[in-house]
Formats: sequence, C-alpha cells, structure tokens
Amino acid sequence: MSTLKEKVKQLPETPGIYYMKNTQKQVIYVGKAKKLKQRVSSYFVNSKAHANKTKQMIRLIADFDFQLVDTEFDALVLECETIHELRPPYNRLMNHYEEYGYFQFLDQPPYFRVLDDWSDNGFVIGPFYRKSKMIDFKDTMNSVYHLDGPLRYAKGIVADYQDVQPEEEFLQRLEEIKQTLLGRSTQVLNRIEERVEAASDRKDFETAQRWWGNYLLVERFLRRNRQLLQATNDSVFVGILPEDKKYYCYLYAKGQLIGRTVYQRKPQPDQAYRRLLKQVPAKKWQSLQEKKYLDKQDVDLFPIFFNYLQRHGQVLRFSWPEE
Repeated sequence: MSTLKEKVKQLPETPGIYYMKNTQKQVIYVGKAKKLKQRVSSYFVNSKAHANKTKQMIRLIADFDFQLVDTEFDALVLECETIHELRPPYNRLMNHYEEYGYFQFLDQPPYFRVLDDWSDNGFVIGPFYRKSKMIDFKDTMNSVYHLDGPLRYAKGIVADYQDVQPEEEFLQRLEEIKQTLLGRSTQVLNRIEERVEAASDRKDFETAQRWWGNYLLVERFLRRNRQLLQATNDSVFVGILPEDKKYYCYLYAKGQLIGRTVYQRKPQPDQAYRRLLKQVPAKKWQSLQEKKYLDKQDVDLFPIFFNYLQRHGQVLRFSWPEE
C-alpha cells in the first residue's frame, strides 16, 4: 500500500481515467477524474465514507495505471468506452447493457412486448433502460389499455364506439402507447391521472395511491429514456465545451462520437459543425445513415454527451448532412 501511495504522489491534478488492477494484473475497476491525483488518492485514505463494495475492491488493488485527457468530458467518454471494452467486475454503471431491451408493436397477438434484441418484425423502438423497468411499464400499459385478455373497448380512445370495429379501436390504443414512447404524446399520463382523480372522488384512496404509483413509474421511465429517442433519429448533435480558454467541439450521430476539434476562440455553431463534418469520411456517413437502430452498447454515451455538455457548455441539433 505504501508503494501505491508513493505512486499516487506522482500523479498530476489533471483530467484522466484510472485502471485499478489486482495481483493478476487484471483491471477490476475503471474510473474517471477531473483531478486525477485527488481522486485516486482518496482510495488509499482510511475513510469510513467508503461503501462496503469499495472497501472490498481496495483490498484487492495491487497496482493502477492511468491515462490523461484534456477535459473531464473526454474522461467521461473514455471511461464509458473502456468499461464497455473491459467489463471490470467492480464497475456497476455502464457495465450491464445486456439488461437493456426493445419494445415491439405488432398488429396481431402478442401486440406489445419486450424484446432482448432488435427485430425487423413490426414496429420496434429502443433500446430502453432497462428491461426490468420496461416490463413494469408494459404491465402498467396492460392495466390502462386492457391489452391482455378478452378484447373490449377502452374508455375514451374513440368518440363513437358504434362506428369503429373493436380490432381497429384496439390498434388505436397501441398507437397511443407508441406515440408516448416516441415523445410525441402525453396521453398515457393523462389517462393514468384520470384514474387517480376518479378513485379519489369516490374516496377509494388505496386505489388512488396505486394509480399514482403507476403514474410516477411511467413518468420516470419516459424521462429517463427520452434522450435515447433523440439519439435514434436522423439528427446530428454538436457539443461545444469552453474550458481553459479553449473551446472543445464534439460531433455525435447515431450512438457514436465521431468528431472532435478545438478552437482558441469561441466558434459559431455552424462553423464548428462544418469543420467537424470534414473529419468524417463519406463511407462513415453512409454506414451511419444505414444504421437502423442503436445497439445496447450505444445507450450510455448519449446521456453523457447531452447532460454534461448541456450543463457545462451547449448542445446544438443539426439536420443530417446532404449527400
């Protein structure tokens, strides 16, 4: 441990990622830091603040390596990529993308289900975080829209039941769910809210509380996943990060960070966009254009890109470049 503490003293106070290794030189944990020396040294201080799992990991650390980058954002991106590549056992976040899944809509039973992998059958959307939450969402949709069991009308879906066949009305229920998942409608939440109010009006507070729990579950699920929907469409995003009197610019499309450039003065967004575009080969654009869906490994990057750069800089959305 004393040797490791001496090694920590040589670290710079700059951004980077670090690799904790065991006696077999296996990477057991990857972390990022804005100030590398400060962060790594925290592992070798006797602190009651460490969680039990962290304490267990520390006992296994025999050595560490590190890699320097320009900004904390670069460290976040490299951390994500490295965790996906190495799958260190003590990393919890970004290390379980197998748990993500896809929603599938079909025009025959089963009409609405959760898939482990992408399918070309029906309308498929995703990946969503994560499969257990998706199943909870699906169960709530079954309660709201009566998707399972005998086919019957769901109140309020259509204005006049007499002019609509049950099968057609049922597909309209699925369409409401689909539009909600695409971020184009709040009708699902409105319907759950109606049930909360109806139960409260008849003083059935237990039922009202249950429906309110469903409302929160759906609202949180949609909020957590709305950024993924933006990442799947044919849009390109430019992030501009001011740091140390420089402006770091990043280009994101279809689940990948595909360009990076640095300005000494603040650039106009269009200027940064054009410069970043020149870095991307035509074949790369073509392969991205043909990419029909995000892989599960793509899920973690966009929230990092969007949340960090929105908080510390700006993110701008552009149309897909013309050929």
